[in-house]
Amino acid sequence: MEDLFRDYWWLIFPLWGLGMGAWHSMANYRRKTRMLDIVRTYAEKGEQPPEALLTALNREDDEYRDGCRRSPAHYWSLVALFGVLGVGFGVGAWSYDFQGVGWPFSIVALVMGAMTLWALINALFIARAPGR
Repeated sequence: MEDLFRDYWWLIFPLWGLGMGAWHSMANYRRKTRMLDIVRTYAEKGEQPPEALLTALNREDDEYRDGCRRSPAHYWSLVALFGVLGVGFGVGAWSYDFQGVGWPFSIVALVMGAMTLWALINALFIARAPGR
């Protein structure tokens, strides 16, 4: 068992990320279900639900679609981040290549370069939402 943990300890982090994503999705589902139950109660009484409740139901979806997650400014910061990381890992690959162990750094540098290119394309071609 010790060998298994020593070889695969790093799997804790992706599993933790998956667990947190599932927890967030479940919490969002429960919150939306409660809001819809309240709307259903108003509908059964024949009353109009408050506008604030209907706005709260749609607000998060609109923010996700049109919000800051897709703004070009966000992608420019990702261009800088992935560019610096790619250069750093590229320098690491070059410096460790003399010892014959630089190939993992090369792979990471290539991935970071691809992420830089992806962020650059998004920063250039995603239109800024009106009023932002």
